[in-house]
Amino acid sequence: MLLVGTKEAAQDNRKQGMLFNGTRYWRNDYFTTPSDEAYSPQAYLVEQFPGSVNPTHFHVQNQFQVFTRGTGTIGRHAIEPCSVHYAGAYTGYGPITAGDEGIDYITLRSFKDPGAKFVPQQRDELRMGPKRHYSSPKLDLLAESDLQALTDVQVHTVHPADPDGLSVFQMRLPASSSAEVRLAAGAVSMYLVVLQGAITHESRTLGRLENLFVSRDAAPYTLTTGSQSAEVLVLQFPAQDPAYA
Repeated sequence: MLLVGTKEAAQDNRKQGMLFNGTRYWRNDYFTTPSDEAYSPQAYLVEQFPGSVNPTHFHVQNQFQVFTRGTGTIGRHAIEPCSVHYAGAYTGYGPITAGDEGIDYITLRSFKDPGAKFVPQQRDELRMGPKRHYSSPKLDLLAESDLQALTDVQVHTVHPADPDGLSVFQMRLPASSSAEVRLAAGAVSMYLVVLQGAITHESRTLGRLENLFVSRDAAPYTLTTGSQSAEVLVLQFPAQDPAYA
């Protein structure tokens, strides 16, 4: 499966939500999640209002979050753009507390999740098994002039591939170039998120924060640029731990 996440779709799917504690947010889905496929990926941008708190919770699926704007904290740790957080299935994390500007983050999953399970309210739904967190440092992005001056493809490893395939890396491509992206051994899928510049997919140009979901059966994927260089974040997912199968 290969799905394209666009700003146009996100704007069309934009809707406001409210948590049980009164926290308000905007949710912008990058595509409609298929309901009859082997994969049911989700990709959406959350815009959390200034000073609001998304309480400690867990999900039943593995997920990445990419923090893209604003400041805040996740638990006791400060977060800022652009950084990555991974939480495995049934792994509690948070609270996510937005700073004075609010905070935006993209949530990415290979399989549809039924929604956050809050702690302690839904602790009885928390299953025994391995718990897994990963938080990256702030990612270094090239200055626009340096990005457009690229002459060779560059790969920067943020998190080397674990035995089960979890990995994070940045790819920088000059204009009018291409590079193949392969899945790590054990990984079941990946997202490619444009951080700067633009890539091309078929006849479409994808710009900042637009993305692609690539399942194992659609990999490898060849990244391609047109008239602009691009910096792309690659997030590779492990399979759900057998304890939760």
